[in-house]
Amino acid sequence: MNSLWHHRVSIITGSYGSGKTEVAINLSLAKRSFYGSETSVSLIDADIVNLYFRSRDKFEELAKRGIHVIAPAGDLRHADLPALPASISGSLRDTQQQVVLDVGGDPAGATVLGRYQADLPEGSYDMILVVNPYRPYTDSVDAMQRLISAIESKSRLRITALCNNSNLMGFTTPEDLLRGQDLLGELEARTGLPTAFVSCVPAIAPAVSVMLPNIPVLPLGLYMLPPWATGNNYAGEV
Repeated sequence: MNSLWHHRVSIITGSYGSGKTEVAINLSLAKRSFYGSETSVSLIDADIVNLYFRSRDKFEELAKRGIHVIAPAGDLRHADLPALPASISGSLRDTQQQVVLDVGGDPAGATVLGRYQADLPEGSYDMILVVNPYRPYTDSVDAMQRLISAIESKSRLRITALCNNSNLMGFTTPEDLLRGQDLLGELEARTGLPTAFVSCVPAIAPAVSVMLPNIPVLPLGLYMLPPWATGNNYAGEV
């Protein structure tokens, strides 16, 4: 198994602005690269909270790269409603399929995830909390713990690991990731949750690998750029 995941189903969650959708897209592409063409890779967009940055908006682009995007279709595609396709349960249960599930990390988003608890027995999934310590709601270890408790309570699932997505958008440096990992290290000590990987733009990934040699790095191709952002240094806020 690739070091970025341990189980067939990878659930990516996080508060607004954490960068979770960018992480979910890139992790699905990493799975696509890792497995042969006989293995199906699905990206499930179950985020009913964020109206503006959703992986479903990249449906055609991701399909060309071998990713099957599962999300509301037609008039429901951009609706702020818990109208999710019935095929989600099938993908979660299909042992021949690799799955990345992008879900909102606030109480409403986590509650939606709870409807799939029966499809996700303990030990069958990775549930990774994407953390950007430079954003509200995750700017302290206490705040991170409160978020974990809220997500677990509403989803009835357990967070299994963390993703360090520390960034200041286009101003991000490797040192920012290092400082972010200091906070995550304290969270690890309190909760026992490991850091599954660090995510950052490719330009700084080699330096981050040197500074944090014991943590895998997921380089982020940027897919969810807002209209005002250009260039390869934007780190993702969705």
